[in-house]
Amino acid sequence: MQRQEPGIGQQRKLMPMTKRSAKDRLREAYLCYPRAVREFFRNDGLDGGASLSFYMVLAMFPGLLALISLLTLAGATESGTEWMLEVLHMALAPNGEALTGDSKQLLDTAEQLLDTLAEHAAGTTLAIVAGSLGALWSTSAYVAAFGRSMNRLHGATEGRPQWKRRPQMFLITLLIMVLAVITMVLLVASGSVAQALGNIFGLGDSFVTIFNLAKPPALLVVFLLVLALLYYYTPNVKRPRFQWFSPGTVTAMFILGLSMAGFSIYLSNFANYSATYGAIGGVIVLIVACWVSNIALILGALVDIEFIRLRQLRTGMPSAEEVQLPLRDSTLVAKKSLSNYRDLVQAQEIRIKHGGDPLQDMAVDPEGKTKRKAKVAPIVLVAAAAWAVTRWATKKSVGKHASEKSD
Repeated sequence: MQRQEPGIGQQRKLMPMTKRSAKDRLREAYLCYPRAVREFFRNDGLDGGASLSFYMVLAMFPGLLALISLLTLAGATESGTEWMLEVLHMALAPNGEALTGDSKQLLDTAEQLLDTLAEHAAGTTLAIVAGSLGALWSTSAYVAAFGRSMNRLHGATEGRPQWKRRPQMFLITLLIMVLAVITMVLLVASGSVAQALGNIFGLGDSFVTIFNLAKPPALLVVFLLVLALLYYYTPNVKRPRFQWFSPGTVTAMFILGLSMAGFSIYLSNFANYSATYGAIGGVIVLIVACWVSNIALILGALVDIEFIRLRQLRTGMPSAEEVQLPLRDSTLVAKKSLSNYRDLVQAQEIRIKHGGDPLQDMAVDPEGKTKRKAKVAPIVLVAAAAWAVTRWATKKSVGKHASEKSD
């Protein structure tokens, strides 16, 4: 029997169903965002951002030292530091106005820091490479902390041994730093590079104009790549695929841009940390900026997790509560379970040694029972007291009526 093509009437009946299905899919995708915000607060995202800010501040100075050292090897130290200060100035003053107060103090602090690091980055090639590797190893501590935070968001246990995990975090840090150096070298040398390429292709100065217009999109693309590397490789879970442009990376970039713009407006018009805290006002501004940045990164990671969970729910997977992803490595999971069992056995032996019931199941928490009894006991006591008072008042009123009748 040949299959018949649907007629015009049948097509009209199927079209509303298709439109409704597309609307449902859009609604399901939209619901990922409010759920990500709720998951952010359920996982204590503000505290998570604060802990990551601590590691970021510790990793910032060796990271800048490694970056300037690599720029020294590329012969772009001075132009690279000037470009970083220019970017910081644009972030603090998006409209191009003159910096005042805390913003100016933060820029002056950053300039002094970069000048000091540039002086320490000088030396032989071997010394620069050795110093860069040591600084990168210190910087990888933030990447490792970010991986632990991602494990908590995924509900996953860290199963990679230390000898395997730290080199992985170091390689990720090295890759990110190399991307940053290549991007900065291309941007700071854009005039000569673009002019040379324009002459090669016969475009002349027009290629320079196109190259300058492509700078901001190039920075955004590199930033999205860095976020994708952090989201994909740092947690101990296997994501379905590597996504350069994912809902989470775009959301993190959008939130980070809005938060930095709002923070710069707040510094320019309302806050005055330098008047309150003096010389350390710029440091406090830096710490707050790190905290806001890490909050944006956590929110972006949660959005990615929710979209993965949505795709799993659409395929029928039991991901109603949390996303179901396999572990990259489960070596430490069995060891942790064994150590927990040993601690439980030792606690059981101590309890029995001091007269505890050997037949009592350790899985049952006696304190939990006590707490439940403690919650029920006040209710029972109040009810019994109310019943006694009511009965006493009833007897009293009956006795009073009986005495009045006898009189």
